[in-house]
Amino acid sequence: MNQSIQPVSSTPLLPSTSPAHTTGRRILVNTGALAGSNLWRIATSFVLTLLIARRLGFEALGQYTTALAYLNVCQVISELGLPSLLVRDLAQAPTQRRGFFRIALVVQITFGLLTWGGLVLLSILLPWPPETTIALQLVGASLPFYAITSVTQTFFQAGERMELVMGVEIFINTLILALSVVALWMGTAVTQLVGVMVVTQIISAGIGLVLVRRTGLLAGVQVPVYFNLATLWQRMAPFYGLSLADVLLQRVDILLLSVVGNATLTGIYSAAYQLVRVALKLVQSFWKALYPTLSRLRHQADAQYTRLAHLSLTYTLLALIPAVIFGVGIAQTLLDLIYGHSATLTAPVFQILIWSVPFFLLENYAVTLFMVEQRPLQSLLITALHVLTIIVLLPILTVALHTTGAAWSAVLAAVVGAGGSLYLLRKLQMPIALGPVGWIFLAGALSGLICIGLPWPLWIRLALAALLYASLIWWSGWIVAADRQTLRNALFRSSQ
Repeated sequence: MNQSIQPVSSTPLLPSTSPAHTTGRRILVNTGALAGSNLWRIATSFVLTLLIARRLGFEALGQYTTALAYLNVCQVISELGLPSLLVRDLAQAPTQRRGFFRIALVVQITFGLLTWGGLVLLSILLPWPPETTIALQLVGASLPFYAITSVTQTFFQAGERMELVMGVEIFINTLILALSVVALWMGTAVTQLVGVMVVTQIISAGIGLVLVRRTGLLAGVQVPVYFNLATLWQRMAPFYGLSLADVLLQRVDILLLSVVGNATLTGIYSAAYQLVRVALKLVQSFWKALYPTLSRLRHQADAQYTRLAHLSLTYTLLALIPAVIFGVGIAQTLLDLIYGHSATLTAPVFQILIWSVPFFLLENYAVTLFMVEQRPLQSLLITALHVLTIIVLLPILTVALHTTGAAWSAVLAAVVGAGGSLYLLRKLQMPIALGPVGWIFLAGALSGLICIGLPWPLWIRLALAALLYASLIWWSGWIVAADRQTLRNALFRSSQ
């Protein structure tokens, strides 16, 4: 019997037999869980960054940040794109979960070990300081255990149980912060902080395995899974490329700034980006939570799938634009509270960067739909276009305009990514409501100009911007009571 890996068929699979929760309740729980875990991860990371900088200095912070950046990239390399493929397919075919759980564990642990070896070799070859070299070699020890965590969380997502992801993530990130604070209080070095990451990753892997067993995600009638590794690789490759592009999307601007700029410039940009990153993670969490549900509805109720896709984009964008405008208005006050006198330099960067968020929302909508429609190459193309635009624009604009130039390169790259998304969606005749989306962006742009340009007190500018935005949306006629009722039906009725 052939023991090599046979991928899930690309043809429509059996409907999911998930528990009898309404679609809407499951979407709300999943979105809230992923958003909560991401926000908590960002919050603990931000607090830890401030503590390291104040306790050990910026050189130590740079060493720690470098180790984490390489760890993030190596984690994606070791996953091989398998989680995204399995979340999509096993949401539709739960009878294959047990077989693919074993396959995923073997594949990802193996590549976790290989990636660790590659990181050790890289740390020896490159001329880093001894402390950085040791930190990189040590942080790689977490990769085999990360492989276990990654596999268990893949199956939590495929079973639409994102609250399990949230529970593990919140506990582990809290533990990382607590142990790191203790280590910093004892006057530790960077290598001990990296050791905390390894220990907590081992704990995370153990918790994930226990939860998979106790929640019965692999229970029920199961069918044998036979596979061919070469064929599986062909199916994983687009998802792998997309995952690599995504991690570069989050890291490439900082990496480039460290080359074309200096430590001060990078620090100013990073301070603003840390806050914008919260919104970006919320956007990713929203579409990631919808991904398995949309994948299931695509094969069960196509009309409901299309309606949910349309209205999810329209109403999230409708709510996001005012938040962006409000963020622009209060930027100086907010950053004064967080960074003190440094906010004078950081606020203009934040006011530019935050406009990348709505374009990123549109881009993530397209990426998600292409994956649901089994077109991962299109998802990869959009993300690669975004990354390439940053690579081209950031060095040029940074040299010309310094930190604001770097911020503009990020926004323009998001615009290019959104434009490419619209083009591909229209070309492939996939769900996109151009009328409402275009009008919302126009209303947001005009309201933003009022918020920034008028020489009046902040509360007056915000009030006028809000009034103009609401008036334009109402006057457009795109958002009507029937749409709101349709959205409620799509979210809060069980799919048939």
